[in-house]
Amino acid sequence: MRIATSSIYNSGVFSMNNRQADLYKLQNQLSTGRRILTPADDPVAAARSLDLSQATQVNEQYIDNVKYANSTLALTEDNLQQVTAVIQDIQELAVQSGNPALTSSEKKMLESDIRGKYQQLIGLANTTDGNGLYLFSGYKGDTKPFNEQSYGNVRYDGDQGQRSVQVSPSRQIPVSDSGADVFVKIKTGNGTFTTGTGGNAAGGANQGTGIVSPGVVSDPVKWANANNNDTYRVQFHVVPDPTDPTKTVTRYDIIDNDTNSANYNRSLIDGYDYTNDVPAGGRTDGAGNPNAYPRSYTAGGDITFAQQPGETSALYPNWDFGGKISVDGVPKDGDSFKLEGSRDQDLFSTIGDFAAALTNYADNSTSGADFQNRLNATLSNLNNALSNVLTVQANVGSRMKEGDSVQTTTEDLNVQFKTTLSKLTDLDYVKAISDFSVTQTYLDAARQSFSKVQGLSLFQYIGG
Repeated sequence: MRIATSSIYNSGVFSMNNRQADLYKLQNQLSTGRRILTPADDPVAAARSLDLSQATQVNEQYIDNVKYANSTLALTEDNLQQVTAVIQDIQELAVQSGNPALTSSEKKMLESDIRGKYQQLIGLANTTDGNGLYLFSGYKGDTKPFNEQSYGNVRYDGDQGQRSVQVSPSRQIPVSDSGADVFVKIKTGNGTFTTGTGGNAAGGANQGTGIVSPGVVSDPVKWANANNNDTYRVQFHVVPDPTDPTKTVTRYDIIDNDTNSANYNRSLIDGYDYTNDVPAGGRTDGAGNPNAYPRSYTAGGDITFAQQPGETSALYPNWDFGGKISVDGVPKDGDSFKLEGSRDQDLFSTIGDFAAALTNYADNSTSGADFQNRLNATLSNLNNALSNVLTVQANVGSRMKEGDSVQTTTEDLNVQFKTTLSKLTDLDYVKAISDFSVTQTYLDAARQSFSKVQGLSLFQYIGG
């Protein structure tokens, strides 16, 4: 078979070029540590590695997001711990103010200390994070949430939302809280109803030394009775004891105090209508019954919102609302205490109301009783505020724990992605070095053989 000289040359050059290309590729693989330099090297692995690289980058962003979320939540938790400490300080001052040995001027000194705590609370409520966003303004991160109008009157300008950070494809973690949930939506009284002084029948403040308790609901199902409108007054009637002029007979009635009720101003105990029954506005005392009010009063005893044995003409037959209060001290004739459903009252109003009680205190028994009633209400409201803050703090802690869990899972997933990516793209150095040596040998052989083949031309012999 005849082979043209040009074919010999072309074949030799082609062979050396191929070996050089192989050597170049191996050299690039060894220098980069990557098996796949172009998608053409392994199309399936290249596509898979691209997906894994993108997933890894997304996961790394999720990890950064979790770190930001946990940092912000840690700041919130620290802030709430300070709020808790301030509320506890105010509680201690409030308890201290209940010392009957303190004079009005000494109570005003305590009020000055409480005012400082109040300003500290406003500062904490307006805390910002590292990006200058307010922690307690809801979605409105750039809006100052709490603005003081006057002492005890603070307006909330945030909203009810929570800013969230995406920490995984399917999960967002809230990193802010609504200031309304922390400082504003705080139930008064015992959480179901609140008690307070209802005033004297003459239209002024109570004149006696009666002190009402916050009360309790022992059976919430009974309290939910359709006949219960949550709004009553316990009114006292005091008359001289006909058997002992040095004593008095004190009795009371539980009266519907809801002006929108069809039974407004009627006794729950016996149905007496204080508006329309004769004589209008009161009951008739008699020689055999010097105090016509239906129940006897015992200082410190329970005033139960339920029908008692011997009460046969109740407004609601066999009524039982599952709640009770108690009154201690000595009420005057016409004094009353009101009971209303709990409402939301912000922490700042509670402090402002108590400050007013401290500054208005006078050194006499009537003022002392009024102050004690307001103090009891304040302590209940502060306790509710503290419970509210602790609940939010616990929620923040659970979000931090969830963030830690998500971060651990995401980091583990990233390790798996990188491991799989390494298997797809990383170079087997032992094999690559071996291939490089073999290819280099092939190239050397091709060069040497080509130099020998060049000498096969007949023209070399003719010239000789």
